[in-house]
Amino acid sequence: MRGKRKKGYKFTEKKHSKRGIAATVTAVLLLSVYVAFLVLSFQGAGNLPVYYGSAGVFAMLLSFAGVVFAAGSMREENSFQLFPRLGLFLSMLSVACWVGTYTLGWM
Repeated sequence: MRGKRKKGYKFTEKKHSKRGIAATVTAVLLLSVYVAFLVLSFQGAGNLPVYYGSAGVFAMLLSFAGVVFAAGSMREENSFQLFPRLGLFLSMLSVACWVGTYTLGWM
């Protein structure tokens, strides 16, 4: 019976981090905006108004802020780490997409 696990429930005081959930939702929205701008850019053959570019730069800056926000939510005590980790991963993915696109655009 040594290696056998007891069947039962373990109650805990942990809750889901609200800041982590907010970081995850923000990262998903920013990735959606990235995909939408990418589709619009391909449909317009790269000739979009300047307003789209400035909105893209703003979204890139929000992605950087999302990484900071998600990293801060990982430090919360007594909270599950699912949403903060997911938010951090998706925010970093968003930053990589935006920075990669602008880097390739300058080349």
